[in-house]
Amino acid sequence: MKVKQWLLTLILIIGAGVVGAAEPGKDPVGAAVKTYFDQAFERLRLVAEKHPTVDSLRRDMKPLVDATTGFFGGTLIDTNFVIIQVYFKRDALARGYDLKKVKQLTGFWKKMREAPTPQLSEPGHGNLIQPRLVAMRYPVVVEGKLQSVVSMMVRTESFLKETGLDQLAGCRITCNGVIAEAIGELTGDLNRVELDLPANRWLIEYKR
Repeated sequence: MKVKQWLLTLILIIGAGVVGAAEPGKDPVGAAVKTYFDQAFERLRLVAEKHPTVDSLRRDMKPLVDATTGFFGGTLIDTNFVIIQVYFKRDALARGYDLKKVKQLTGFWKKMREAPTPQLSEPGHGNLIQPRLVAMRYPVVVEGKLQSVVSMMVRTESFLKETGLDQLAGCRITCNGVIAEAIGELTGDLNRVELDLPANRWLIEYKR
């Protein structure tokens, strides 16, 4: 299967929690979420198709960076899941970091090794030196074999703003059954967006 054929196994399901299904065309927020990830993964696909190397990553990622509001960083990861290059020179210390040490990513790497497909991590909570982030990864495959992985991180606040989720009364993002982000009040009937990828599932619930 070619990488192009993997692109966006994202399945959008928009509905109301109790009163039944809502019409997708009448839910601009749900449509905006799907469009956001469609575009983000398409940009990553274009980078992956260039087969970036340590020397070419910054050049290969530049169009993606220019087109992505809230872009925080990008990396090239080898098949041992070690960071071998970063987009911003400020992140140079991250080179050589073994991502297998990150417990939350264990399942993702297992699936990437077994069947390389695009991945969407749960929103990171952030800390004093790093903002809340959403991470997306795309495999670089040559002759059917995983060669490397390209990854980008986007500020969560930018994702929320771009999709209109920041303007709602409340919003909750659940990744693989675990609540990763909760904003505002959520009561009564809720709208839902589900994003299903081979590696994981996002459920976004919100109150308009």
